[in-house]
Amino acid sequence: MNKKIIIALVGKAGSGKDTVATKLAAARPDWNMIVSCTTRPMREGEQEGVNYFYLTNDEFAEKILNGDMLEATYFNSWHYGTMKSSLKDGVNIGVFNPEGFDCLTEMEIPGVAVMGYLIDCKDKTRMLRQLNREENPDVGEICRRYAADEDDFVELKEDPVYYKLDYCWNETLEDLEDIVSYIQNRTQHVVDVGHV
Repeated sequence: MNKKIIIALVGKAGSGKDTVATKLAAARPDWNMIVSCTTRPMREGEQEGVNYFYLTNDEFAEKILNGDMLEATYFNSWHYGTMKSSLKDGVNIGVFNPEGFDCLTEMEIPGVAVMGYLIDCKDKTRMLRQLNREENPDVGEICRRYAADEDDFVELKEDPVYYKLDYCWNETLEDLEDIVSYIQNRTQHVVDVGHV
């Protein structure tokens, strides 16, 4: 069996990938929630070491140069990455942008299996979720992220890595519960059988 499994959740802003991750971690406290690094500013309601480790550009670059990063990408004008130290033996849950998922699958890290899931919903739902998650949302930033995602996910569909993602529709609360159950069952099967 692989010593480490990464449940890699990929999706456009507002698709619900963070909610899926949170629900999985609550349902399976024995699974490790990966906390990634970013150079983007902290958003309303976020916490250091919970949502991300918020680094300066220099701190992020130093981690790359020291070989401390499992993957690192530049997405929507900010750097994102996963520190090697954030992975634990067993099952790890993480949220990745398309390029980060691409890096994970290309690296073929010994002893690490990557199980990718593309979380999707209607565009209107994504926009409403983003507007409603903060009391005073930065509408300009939401629109910028929306446009950047459109470009990045068109590129993802042209990449062979796209076909390594399991597609999950996340429009309703019932969909969310179904996704969480599906990922739990599929992951447990991989743990029991010993390979993806």
